[in-house]
Amino acid sequence: EEPLRLPRAGGMEFGNWALTEDSSEAYRATYVLLVSAILLPVILFARRGCMTVALVLLLASIVHQVSRLHVDTSYWGHIAAGVGLCRASHYILHGDGGALVIRVQHASLGLIATLAMFSYVVFRLPLHTFYNKVHATIWALASLLFASMAAHPITARACNGALPRVAAARQLHDPAVLAALGTLLYTHLHDMQPIGMLFHQVFGVQLGAISVMMLASSAVHAALPRESPLCTLVRGLHAFWWLFAGVWAVHMAAFMYVFKGKRGVHHLWLGEDTDAMHAHEVGGWYLAVDAWLSAAVLVLPLLCCPAKSAELSSVAVADDDGDPLLERKSSVVHM
Repeated sequence: EEPLRLPRAGGMEFGNWALTEDSSEAYRATYVLLVSAILLPVILFARRGCMTVALVLLLASIVHQVSRLHVDTSYWGHIAAGVGLCRASHYILHGDGGALVIRVQHASLGLIATLAMFSYVVFRLPLHTFYNKVHATIWALASLLFASMAAHPITARACNGALPRVAAARQLHDPAVLAALGTLLYTHLHDMQPIGMLFHQVFGVQLGAISVMMLASSAVHAALPRESPLCTLVRGLHAFWWLFAGVWAVHMAAFMYVFKGKRGVHHLWLGEDTDAMHAHEVGGWYLAVDAWLSAAVLVLPLLCCPAKSAELSSVAVADDDGDPLLERKSSVVHM
């Protein structure tokens, strides 16, 4: 048996990986995770005033973390994507089965953030490498998706008569964008660690599944009433894939990128010598746990809360905030 190894002088060692040369790295990672856990739920679920305060604090913290503490930007990229996907699952579950409709402030924030990342890749990184070309394409596609989502409530307020045509276009456009993103995430050599490749390939498959579920949901809801058992099941499955992908992205951020040098909880727990075969096994275990967790989180409100009508409609008039009100007219576009 391998003898137990004592921590180096002035350092910390857990499992198979020396975490840092001193204990400050553990405190830094704890700080990053606490900021994520406290501020992100406020931004997603609080009212506009609290959301604005939390957003300002989060942006200031991210600038401090990246510039002063050298937190890997991959952490915040995956966290933002994962939390957004989780929030979208709520809108899907309580929506009308058509195009995904989110709050205008969330869509605008996503558009600004993805355009900023696209600009950073284009103007600050060498585009002659194919690696950066793919990254620029990923951020461009994400910007298109948020632009589509932002156009929806804006159209509902400015030109409500055009909303059915916008909704019909989105029912084809958004699945295509998600399928393209899934393809790039599956094929792109983003993280050459075997476990890192597996994380991104699974994420790509999940986005592809969301694309398929979007089309299926639109078709089923166009043919049947929203309250029918089949529509309810399809919305649940559709919401599950959004939540599953979001949980997986947050998992990836914490387990792969919360420490310096593209390392995370995975390396802390299992070490850095995870070969391809072991990565396949470990990744399968991670996937099974996340699948069950996502289903449990989704099923709990269905068991505890009574069924209710849709919250945001893909074709309806807008309220004072520019968000489409529901139940004013048929919610799914018949194409």
